[in-house]
Amino acid sequence: MKKAIGLGLLVAVFFAVFVLLQDYIGAKAFYVAAISTAMFAVIGPFGDYFKTAIALVIGVVVAFAGIVIMAQKLPLPPDNLVYVAMVCGVSLFLMVLISVTGMRMDAMFLGWASYFAAVYGTYVSDTTALATQALPSAVGVLVSLLVGLVMSLLVVRIAMAVNK
Repeated sequence: MKKAIGLGLLVAVFFAVFVLLQDYIGAKAFYVAAISTAMFAVIGPFGDYFKTAIALVIGVVVAFAGIVIMAQKLPLPPDNLVYVAMVCGVSLFLMVLISVTGMRMDAMFLGWASYFAAVYGTYVSDTTALATQALPSAVGVLVSLLVGLVMSLLVVRIAMAVNK
């Protein structure tokens, strides 16, 4: 448990730095889509898809809470990059703590990152628009991820049938 918490802190700090430097390294939402496709493939034919779906939902909920907190309580963009990095780091550490209960960290991270990718542009450009777009965006991200999860299950089952 101590090792998991230590690694969680390391991951949280590393990702907070990544968020702080994202403009310098060219991180874009397209990469999140590519990562989601790859992640679903690695679950495999005998993976726990239900637990993965729950972890995706947890990730989106954590991201939703982080965006709502930032939009209501912290300085508005562009003067708040340090606060964004802090909220991202705390969110990821929270997910690491939740993963100790058996939830898939990769799925929680995917849900979290997908939601941030969906609303971060709105948050930076027009924070007031989040009042009407935050919840519908969360639902859209969840539906997209869960449909992708079901599709990957079907594709894996098809591949298993073809390779028999």
